[in-house]
Amino acid sequence: MVWAMSATEVLEQVKALPPRERRKFFAHVHELETASQAPPNGKQKRRIRWPDTAARRRRIFGDKVLPNLVLLARELERY
Repeated sequence: MVWAMSATEVLEQVKALPPRERRKFFAHVHELETASQAPPNGKQKRRIRWPDTAARRRRIFGDKVLPNLVLLARELERY
């Protein structure tokens, strides 16, 4: 049987519980939250290795300082 309750009604019911029962309720809610956040089958997420774009730029262009073409174009634009 399912009852439709608003969040306020649920909180009022939880507040009405004795402290021991309230702690047990929150412990079960926490257990449900941590279980839903765990990856399925206990698999861990693989860490993504992003390419080092700064090293690639240095390998291609060396230590040259490249102009910011966007800023140069903005300087040449009229307002």
